[in-house]
Amino acid sequence: MSEHPPGYEAEQPVDLSKPVAYVPITERAATADRSEGRGEKREKAPEEAAPAAPQSVYGLVTVANVQPRTFKSTVARKLYAGLEPRYAGVRLWNGVGSIRLDGLVIADMPADPRGTDWRRQSWTTDQLVLPVHDDLQAARAAWWMLDRLEAEGRPDLVSTAIVVGIQTGTHRMLGRKIAKTFGARTAGVIRVKLPGGVVPADDEARWEPLVTAVSHTVTQLSSRSRPSMLPPRAPHQVVQLDSRRHGKAANQ
Repeated sequence: MSEHPPGYEAEQPVDLSKPVAYVPITERAATADRSEGRGEKREKAPEEAAPAAPQSVYGLVTVANVQPRTFKSTVARKLYAGLEPRYAGVRLWNGVGSIRLDGLVIADMPADPRGTDWRRQSWTTDQLVLPVHDDLQAARAAWWMLDRLEAEGRPDLVSTAIVVGIQTGTHRMLGRKIAKTFGARTAGVIRVKLPGGVVPADDEARWEPLVTAVSHTVTQLSSRSRPSMLPPRAPHQVVQLDSRRHGKAANQ
């Protein structure tokens, strides 16, 4: 009976007198890959693409109305919150004084159509957003403001305006009539439901159609034809127009 375990006799004896050749680890791994893979190449891990930088656009988007409590400031804030992640240099402006157009500006338009700030902004606006909720006086005021813009020489703002139909639920039939009437005069009406006129804290989804529509228009601002009276603008230009020269119709 052998005193060694089974198979011991079959092993080849090791000659310790011969030097052992050192094989680096990298060569061992390469040799193992060739023997195991049979010529097949290992798949490299896909490299993650770097996130694209936000697009830069230049323009003035004005949220306007001439009557208090028409959700003007709410719409301006929601537009800013939705457009700020999409474009570089988006800013929110209160619509008073001069403005440096070094990016996309969301402006809260002054409420007095006879004031200097209102007339100045009416001539520097690129895209008009008009909130109208289901109230007869608010609808009449918004319609009158569109007439005023046409008298100021900006019919292009009226035809390209985006109307935000705020549905509070107080007058559903009037809300449908507003959508039909304003839709025929402007670029379109986007309805936003705010039951009871309350703006929930986590309501970003209901504003997404409006943000998408405005986002589509701001990328096409450079291709629009502007009034001949309006001086050409360049990025980083401070806008200070003389309302006495550009607002003759408003003074009549």
